Amino acid sequence: RLGAQRLVLAVASEAAPALFDALAAAGAVRAGTAAWQLGMIRAGLPLITAPTQEEFVAQMLNYELIGGVDFHKGCYPGQEIVARTQYLGKLKKRTYRLALPAGSTAAPGTDVYAPDFGEQSAGKLVNVAPTADGGVEALAVIQSSSAEAGEIRVGAPDGPRASLLDLPYALG
Repeated sequence: RLGAQRLVLAVASEAAPALFDALAAAGAVRAGTAAWQLGMIRAGLPLITAPTQEEFVAQMLNYELIGGVDFHKGCYPGQEIVARTQYLGKLKKRTYRLALPAGSTAAPGTDVYAPDFGEQSAGKLVNVAPTADGGVEALAVIQSSSAEAGEIRVGAPDGPRASLLDLPYALG
């Protein structure tokens, strides 16, 4: 279960039709990929895709806040950097939820800008999904100083302005 409205089910392909019928009879509604992505964005759960591979460390994606990384278990690539950031460093970037202007065509990997960084990118969009009312929501890794200042632009320093939205968890 991923929140109140999303489930991941792994079933044998021959069992899937009967399971879908049973879920529909219980009130479940089938939704497409965009609805799934929007649910993940609203839950503050970033998903790395090809345009954002190898761009961020776990803490920039808020993974330590959502149970996505365990500092006491196992070995994994980049573990030393993740642990060093957790215990010694001051994190300068975090994942924030944004509302983009209606009709926005921004995609994962698009740079975002803020006045405190001038012509230099202050972050990147991680996930983007349309909303039912024609808007667009996104998760973006952004410099914390830029997010605190509140003026985020998409695609260029003078690009469309994005609004910060609340995440369902506190940024530590």
